[in-house]
Amino acid sequence: MSNSNTLCRSFKPFVDRRSRVLILGSMPGPEALRKRQYYGFTGNHFWTILPALLGEKKTADYRKKLAMLRRHRVALWDVLESCTRPGALDSSIRDLTPNKIPDLVRRYPNIRAIFINGQFAHKIFLKKFAGEITVPVAVLPSTSPANAAMPVAEKVRRWGALRKFLYNTAPS
Repeated sequence: MSNSNTLCRSFKPFVDRRSRVLILGSMPGPEALRKRQYYGFTGNHFWTILPALLGEKKTADYRKKLAMLRRHRVALWDVLESCTRPGALDSSIRDLTPNKIPDLVRRYPNIRAIFINGQFAHKIFLKKFAGEITVPVAVLPSTSPANAAMPVAEKVRRWGALRKFLYNTAPS
């Protein structure tokens, strides 16, 4: 577990010219940072939800997970570039520095929508980027195990909003 003085840094964006949807988390937790993997904590539901809504088989292989996202034109990044955080809870995040999300969206004009993973990331996004983003932005239920009140099946249903932007050939 990290102490309160530990500076956490997010990963580089996982994106390419074909990406249509950008999913933003807040900041990878300690286990994800240690593994150098988006949503690397096995208790997080992200890698259960995405295969289910994309019609793919769940896999433990991180490279295969990323290949699945690339096939379906899903990009990943975080709202925060850096912060201090003791432990894994978003509520303990302090000393926030945002990523340059408006720049990323301009660099990748095929991104049709941004989906934000959870209320905490959404709150930061609105505070830092309100009015700077022209594509639709929606907040989705957190995939974190801390959001245990919502069953995974309901999370999958709500995360299904991504499909409209991934498979509809006309820009929304």
